Amino acid sequence: MTGGIEAASRLYGAGRLTEAIDVCRAVLAIEPGRFDALNLLGAALFSSGQDGAAREALCGAVRIAPGHAAALTNLGIILQHRREWPAAARALRALAAVQPESAPLYSRLGTVFQEMGDLDGAVRFLVRAARLDPRPSVQWYNLGLIGILAGDFAAAVHSLHRAIAIAPEGGLAYVQLGETLLRLGRVDEAAGVFHRAIRLDPTVSEAVNGLARCARYRAAAHAAGSEPGPRKGLAVRGALTSATGYGYFCQRFVRTLRKRAVPLQAIGIAGPESWREENLDPPVPAKALVNFLIPLAVERVPGLTTVTFSMFEGTRIPPAWRRQSEYSDLIIVPSESSRTAWAAQGYPEDRLRVCPLGVDPEESDGVAPAPTMVDPRGRLVSSYRHRFINVSDFIPRKNIDGLLRVWLRSTARMDDAVLILKLGKGNNPAFSAELGDLVRRTETAVGKRMADAAPVVLINQLLSDADMTGLLRAATHYWSMSHGEGWDLPLSKAGALGLGLIAPRHSSYVDYLDDRVARLIPASVRPARLPYSEQAYPPFHGLDWWDPDEGAAADILTAIIRGGDSGLPSARDHLVQGFTWTRAADRLLAILDDAGLR
Repeated sequence: MTGGIEAASRLYGAGRLTEAIDVCRAVLAIEPGRFDALNLLGAALFSSGQDGAAREALCGAVRIAPGHAAALTNLGIILQHRREWPAAARALRALAAVQPESAPLYSRLGTVFQEMGDLDGAVRFLVRAARLDPRPSVQWYNLGLIGILAGDFAAAVHSLHRAIAIAPEGGLAYVQLGETLLRLGRVDEAAGVFHRAIRLDPTVSEAVNGLARCARYRAAAHAAGSEPGPRKGLAVRGALTSATGYGYFCQRFVRTLRKRAVPLQAIGIAGPESWREENLDPPVPAKALVNFLIPLAVERVPGLTTVTFSMFEGTRIPPAWRRQSEYSDLIIVPSESSRTAWAAQGYPEDRLRVCPLGVDPEESDGVAPAPTMVDPRGRLVSSYRHRFINVSDFIPRKNIDGLLRVWLRSTARMDDAVLILKLGKGNNPAFSAELGDLVRRTETAVGKRMADAAPVVLINQLLSDADMTGLLRAATHYWSMSHGEGWDLPLSKAGALGLGLIAPRHSSYVDYLDDRVARLIPASVRPARLPYSEQAYPPFHGLDWWDPDEGAAADILTAIIRGGDSGLPSARDHLVQGFTWTRAADRLLAILDDAGLR
């Protein structure tokens, strides 16, 4: 049937995919072991949008001819498209044994390993690609980007210089180089690089923002060096206008420090922005710049000590975070679990400090009304006796799949209970499809439909602080099944509002909760995996987090809903009195004073 394969190949080349597929299948009906027919069938199916069937055909071709370069290439492409990263890596590494001198192949492997979260592996493959073919500037640009992510800033600077030398018209390489130089504290060099980027393209906002940060850093350094006597001011950098958790606690610290009349200069993560509430731009005499950011985003200022206030949600930080943290003189974290996570990766313990965060509500939040909500059956949410709430980003670490499994197993349609699920911030176009897929897999895993459990009310939009307070007030219990938390601002706020708390006994939860004020779920340390998969969660590649005991969680919910739970005292007084933002700010200032940084 060689003629059939040739005909199928001509049809495929002419874009007549349906006919090519039919001819390939006809050939395979007679000769099931024809790997060339399976390879062509896979390519045609993929081109026609049938990637599942294409994967099956190409896996068959590779089983028959494990060293066939075309089949391995096609299979690797399809697996990448399907985001099956470990399988794609296996296919491409098998191809590397056949084509050991292919620079594009190693570049592709670098991309796959980056997607898996194996940054060190990605560096190795991208270095190999650049050595095999050092001519394309994109090889060095990619190597520079992965060097930044991996925390090897010096190597990233070298690679980006190489990329610019080959293609000096590339504005993006200048931006990345400038931002890397800022991480190293080389402000004047960074300013020159940003100027060159703007000359190439005046519309590059990242370069404009970079120059603005350079100007603020120079002003901060000048103020630090020009004032005689003690320097009691403080420079801070963070997400001043962001709706992220980092932005939230940065804003809370800034507000509290300003109330304490601490001289303060605040610098945003982009550079030119200022906080809408007040002018925080003027530089002040300071000894330190406190970054309320993850280590990757920290930038150094000459003449100022670099302090990073960050957190991590697993048992140890990634190797990249360890290298990035080397550029900070002091790391402050909100909980003992985060301190342990840095220490477990070898970060010097004498450069680690713990400063718990504050909790809400504040007086300004007291008037936020609870919203009127209706469940999918048309019943008012407020009419349910037991109203559980969870507020989470829609990411695997939040364990929404575990939350839904427990809800399915522990509730029935007629229970006087409802779950309010606030997921994401409304900026993910794929949210509905991804959540729908997760719900279907969860129903299959449990063997029960969501329609047969107590109702779930879904909210997927960005809420103001006041609206979030109102939403929490609509519930009776806050329930987390998270795999790990650096603090969990929504849960601590809910506790301060008087909601009953249900949380895993792990990470930061044990720093501010105990059995007297919360129902704590036993948890075990496990490798960090994607839901319903053995694939690692990329940000936690090679790391562990905690798995809450779903049976124990189901028992807690059942006892609350069915009346066997005698209840616990409220955590409100414990949290409001023990974890105020004033106390958090005092602790931060004490840490800086003890370190000689104020």
